[in-house]
Amino acid sequence: MSILDVVKGAATVLGMEVPTLVYGATGREMVEMQELANVMASEIADAHDWQKLLVLKTLAGDGVSDAFDMPTDFRRMQKTSSLWSSRWQWATEHLTSPDQWLELQVTPIATVNAYWIIFGDQFHQWPVMASGETVKFFYVSNQLVAASDTSKKTMFTEDADSFRLSEELLKKAIIYRWKQNKGQAYEQDLDDYQDLLLRRIDSDGGSKPVVSGQPPVSWRGRRVAWPGTVTGAA
Repeated sequence: MSILDVVKGAATVLGMEVPTLVYGATGREMVEMQELANVMASEIADAHDWQKLLVLKTLAGDGVSDAFDMPTDFRRMQKTSSLWSSRWQWATEHLTSPDQWLELQVTPIATVNAYWIIFGDQFHQWPVMASGETVKFFYVSNQLVAASDTSKKTMFTEDADSFRLSEELLKKAIIYRWKQNKGQAYEQDLDDYQDLLLRRIDSDGGSKPVVSGQPPVSWRGRRVAWPGTVTGAA
């Protein structure tokens, strides 16, 4: 579904004249809609670590560099991201304080862990990774939009562009925010949007089976957080 189709659907609900053109239109309503579509797409992208936007990144050591440029499509880190080291074989520790990072540089201490921090639009890793050593992590891409030629881009600029996430969710987001911006009653539309948002988030990562009881001896690969039995009234 193109962004033109999304806006047409929203316009029908909002009682507006159904447009034949959005990006490229110069009327006030459509100019506002151009901005609103991108604003709400961005809001949806930040609401969850959507699997479609996740990208696996590998930083490779060379024995010299401790700084690595951000990926060109970097939006943000996954909310639960860790950097996993091939050397240490566990997650490296994230430092959020620049002072902690400086302490590592000036204090002669041995460590059984690696550390990372972000500053200057770069990832910094300590100690310096040896040649062949890697760290891997997921990040969220800023490429929210697919163009008609299937290339990816950061925002809507043409009517044939499509949202890489749920177009239905984007339509509901546009409707509630348009009404809110215009001082109209929007509460039910907001509830509808939030309900669909939660359902899309719940289904985004795949199934979430509940494992009850003890696993067999040959069983592998699944963690049992609570080995009890779920019971209830018939």
